[in-house]
Amino acid sequence: MTRASRRPSPNAARRGLSRRVRLLRLRLIRAARGRWAVPALFAGSFIDSTIFPWPVALPLAAQMLRGRRHVFPAAAAAALGSILGGLLVYAAAHLAYEAIAPLIVDDSAAAESLAEMRARLEAGGAVAACLAMLTPVPVQFTSLAAGLAGVGAPWFALAILVGRGVRYFAMALVMYAIGDRIVAGWRVLPRWGRWVLLAGFAVLFAAMIAASF
Repeated sequence: MTRASRRPSPNAARRGLSRRVRLLRLRLIRAARGRWAVPALFAGSFIDSTIFPWPVALPLAAQMLRGRRHVFPAAAAAALGSILGGLLVYAAAHLAYEAIAPLIVDDSAAAESLAEMRARLEAGGAVAACLAMLTPVPVQFTSLAAGLAGVGAPWFALAILVGRGVRYFAMALVMYAIGDRIVAGWRVLPRWGRWVLLAGFAVLFAAMIAASF
């Protein structure tokens, strides 16, 4: 057997990477309710904002519902991970776009979305970047497009700081205000109702994970 024949194919390597990423995500989800919850949220948010988007808001909400004292540390961890990840992608767009683009843009639809975002940021600059950070648009797309569009580093840093901060801390304020009511409503549900609700969240989470690939 030649050395070339023993080398794994690109598709096999990609499938192996996808399996490892899914395993990492599952571990982060389990950790989100334990003593490593805040570091896990930071790591999960960092991953979400770099290469692999996933619904970090769901484990974040679960952590916030543990009680009011958990709300703002969780929001800060998620916001910091997202901001640092976005800044990393932005810097990489300047330094090594050709190397990282295949990892982020692996199909024509994603490439088209990136081109549209780049055009929007070229026209709107840091303001458009900040507004995009408030939407469900993947953070890495916005960060990559901002780097390619030539948005100034200080302005982009301010945009992602404001955009992601507002997004996560607005969620924190809502959870701080009504989180106790949500928990109280959960406690009065019958057992079958809880299982139905959990199954619904599981299906939603799985669908959002599948949509990220």
